[in-house]
Amino acid sequence: METIFKPSKSEKRAMKLLDKNFTQILSVGISTGGSAEINLARQCPMARVIATTVDEKGLKFSNEKIAQFPEKVRIETKIEDVSKPMPYRDNTFDFVYARLVLHYLSKQQLDSALNEIFRVLKPNGLFFVVARNNKEWELTKPEFIISYDEKTNMTTYYEQWKKERIQTRQFLSEKQLKEILSNHGFEIRRVKNYREYLFTDYERTNKNKSKKPNYLTEIVVAKTQY
Repeated sequence: METIFKPSKSEKRAMKLLDKNFTQILSVGISTGGSAEINLARQCPMARVIATTVDEKGLKFSNEKIAQFPEKVRIETKIEDVSKPMPYRDNTFDFVYARLVLHYLSKQQLDSALNEIFRVLKPNGLFFVVARNNKEWELTKPEFIISYDEKTNMTTYYEQWKKERIQTRQFLSEKQLKEILSNHGFEIRRVKNYREYLFTDYERTNKNKSKKPNYLTEIVVAKTQY
């Protein structure tokens, strides 16, 4: 049985990292329709998958889709802010999946989130991160930029087309993202930059109208210091 949505390029790359013996997986920022979480549970048949988000509407949409699949019994979804203390014991998770979510956090929130993820990740556990790179084409258009907050490292800008949609997020270079993760104790295992076509809404109904793929940085790190 297929999932609701076809896996994205970056999601497929994450699935190749999985070990069928994983028993605890954390997905930060639940995917559309729970597609990634269903695949995480499917490829790790002994795993309990916890999927978190701060988006109540998105959570409701995903729950309705997950309910259609047998993997639902091993997927727990909840409203939870990764930048605040999480209710899990130290060294709980084998794998943490964070695709296109951490870049919504400010510099200070990201520091807090990475401290928590490091704490709950098992020794030698893997952390998969995908974030928007600072080479995104919107950042080359001065007329798209509304403001930049040096303290939080957050950029507010018009997404895709001027005055169509306003977004605020961090844009990090590969070097910055590697340094941040290393400074929080993670060991870099793999880094790759690539382009991927993204949708502009959670439900994947609005395609990227610019017809230009987004520029992403993928980093896989491990917890080796404990």
